[in-house]
Amino acid sequence: MTRFVLIILLGVSGSLSLLAQQYSGIGLNLLPNYSHRRLVNFDISMQAQADSLEANEMARPSYATGLLLSYRGRKAGMQVGLNYSQTGYRGKRVEIPFGDPNRANFNEQQYQFRAQSIEVPFSVQFYQSLSDKDDFFFALGSGISYNLSNQNIITRFNGETSDREVINDDDEDFRRVNYSFQTAMGWEHKFGDQLVMSIAPTFRLWLAGVKRDVLLNRNLYQFGIRTTFRWDREIEVY
Repeated sequence: MTRFVLIILLGVSGSLSLLAQQYSGIGLNLLPNYSHRRLVNFDISMQAQADSLEANEMARPSYATGLLLSYRGRKAGMQVGLNYSQTGYRGKRVEIPFGDPNRANFNEQQYQFRAQSIEVPFSVQFYQSLSDKDDFFFALGSGISYNLSNQNIITRFNGETSDREVINDDDEDFRRVNYSFQTAMGWEHKFGDQLVMSIAPTFRLWLAGVKRDVLLNRNLYQFGIRTTFRWDREIEVY
C-alpha cells in the first residue's frame, strides 16, 4: 500500500510540470455501478465453501455520489472528492428450504450484502485535446473510505408478491477503514466558459478485505459510468 501511495504522489508531482493555463473547479459527481467481490481464501480446507460462493454470488447495482474539487492545466490535472457510497454483492435467487418457517408464505428468496461508506477518492488526470471544447482523459488514483454500516438483505418471493427484510450486521470483524485503486478514461466537454461535463467508465478495487483476520475474505470492486458536472474558473498566474 505504501508503494502504491508513493507512485500516486510521484505522478502528482510529475504532472505539475504540465499545468499551464490553470483552472480550479467545484462540482458534482454520480457513479452508478455494478459492485461485486473478489474471494480471497487462505485455508485450503475451505475450498469447497469458496467454490460454492463463487458459483452462487454475483454483482448487484450500486452507486456513489458526492462533491469534487479539481485543479487542472492544459495537459494534466488533479481531483479529490467526498462521496457517499453503496457497494456489495448478491446471491442467486434460490428455493426456500423445507423446514424454514418462511416456506409457509414464500417459495423463493434472494440474499444481498450492502455496505454504506463515506469515501475520499483522489486521482491524477492526463488530457489529450480533441477540439476547442472537447478533451479525452485518462485517470489513475486511489481513495480512502470509512465504513458506516453493513446490512444483510433478504428478499422473499411468492409469484408476484415479495417481502424485503433488512438486517443490520454489527459484526466487529468488519473493517472500518479501507483503501482503493481506481482508474478511468473518458470524455470531457465544455459548455461555455465555466460549465464542464465529463463521462468516464470507471473501475475501483478496494485493496483490503471487508473483514479483518478471517480465512475466507472478500475484496469489493465496482465498475460503472461516472458522470460529473463541474464549474471551473481560470486562475491568473503572475
